[in-house]
Amino acid sequence: MTEVRTRFAPSPSGFLHVGGARTALFNYLYAKAKNGKFLLRIEDTDQDRSTEASFKIILESLRWLGMNWDEGPGVGGDHGPYTQSERLSIYSDYTLKLIENNKAYRCFCTSEELEAKKAQADSMGIPYLYDGTCANLSQAEINEKLSAKIPFTVRFRTPNKIVIVDDMIQGKVRFESKLIGDFIIVKSDGFPSYNYAVVIDDHLMKISHVIRGVGHLSNTPRQILIFEAFGFPLPRFAHVSEIVGTDGKKLSKRAGATSVLAFRELGYLSETLRNYMALLGWTSPDGSEYMPDEELCRLFDIERCSKSPATFDVFKKLTEEEKETVEFNKLDPQGLSQYLNQKSKLNWMSNKLIRDVSIERLGKEIVPFLEKAAIPADWKKPGHPELLSILDSVRVYLDRLIQAPPYIEEFAVDLIEFENDEARGHLSSEKAPEIVRAFYESIRTAEPKTPDDFKNIMSSIGEKVGEKGKNLFFPIRIATTGKTHGLELPILFTLLGIEKLKKRIETIAGLSKISL
Repeated sequence: MTEVRTRFAPSPSGFLHVGGARTALFNYLYAKAKNGKFLLRIEDTDQDRSTEASFKIILESLRWLGMNWDEGPGVGGDHGPYTQSERLSIYSDYTLKLIENNKAYRCFCTSEELEAKKAQADSMGIPYLYDGTCANLSQAEINEKLSAKIPFTVRFRTPNKIVIVDDMIQGKVRFESKLIGDFIIVKSDGFPSYNYAVVIDDHLMKISHVIRGVGHLSNTPRQILIFEAFGFPLPRFAHVSEIVGTDGKKLSKRAGATSVLAFRELGYLSETLRNYMALLGWTSPDGSEYMPDEELCRLFDIERCSKSPATFDVFKKLTEEEKETVEFNKLDPQGLSQYLNQKSKLNWMSNKLIRDVSIERLGKEIVPFLEKAAIPADWKKPGHPELLSILDSVRVYLDRLIQAPPYIEEFAVDLIEFENDEARGHLSSEKAPEIVRAFYESIRTAEPKTPDDFKNIMSSIGEKVGEKGKNLFFPIRIATTGKTHGLELPILFTLLGIEKLKKRIETIAGLSKISL
């Protein structure tokens, strides 16, 4: 049986977004499920857009996601180089073979000439296809142009036939090659086109399965024609469904097509994003959703992927005003966090994983988020006992680690004070002293232990004094925190405990001259 060898082949022209990461993940999982190899190849033939910074971001993103490649940049392997710009001599040798066998030819048409022909086709409302001006030049004409050093591209001589793509997900799809025309396989700068280089690379790297987004399906007939021209065996093709937002539209930079590193900055654990992305177009045999890595690697099968678009439900639908003001392609965790749908599947998975992982692991992961937290310096070190104890108490309330610092800060405060005059003013209202006294007496006698217990106490006080909403909650919040905003009170009170709450109320009451 042929070894399964998959590859992820990004262009280093931007960050790695969710769509690309999902493609990488499907290749990774399928290779692992079949005890095969997962390769990383960098397709940097577009020299105008490729950057070293993007290359580094892609590698960093994949490493954070835990998708370690078996062959590729930084790892090596028997089929390198794994960066296309380092493989130009390989492509050149194969191009000469095509030209010698009359399966490709040099095209000396200028870009201005081609643009004029395309404009004419557009004006007539017909698709533009190259008219074959250079397809039958004599050798003497070719030599003359080469001697004159006239720039040229190399075009593939497309045979007239029906090309059938036998796709593992999409089924059999038919294409007529006469609608393709003679396409460019080598650009005038000597770099191969995407459709050309990918065929040679996939063959030489012994790729058995080409798994990629459905947007590449239209490229596949060109690639199959090149495979056939060289006599290369075809890999299996699998084109995974498109990812759309909750509005059914393709992800844009302002609605989900953000860097996967943004999710790291928000405090998602990498396993959470892997688990979530695995379900974007694939379902497990038993319908399970929350799955550890080893289970994903065991169960994944590309043939269980759906043709239907997968919905990326992380972001709520944005208003038109928000679309104009929010740029999701930038790493702005705080801004991005405002638009997260708190009930999304991703956050459900994240909360479950945060509760399930070891507290030691969580203690290490939380460190970057504590840099600016108002807590003792030694608490910011991995494994600090008091930090781990607090984190273990609050983890059940966390969807993302970026939410943790405010909880931890509350535990670090021994003696509280008013954060400003506005906070002090909320205890000057007519009924504020009565509310504070009632709350203090209730927690002293009733000894509440759960968030529901505290909710019931506050509701009872509200009915007794005839107040609700801000008039009820603000005096209680100020008396227990000194602040006008903060964590949800019932949760905070449960975590702080009665004794610490009593000391806080006594401190603030003294500052406000409220008798308890």
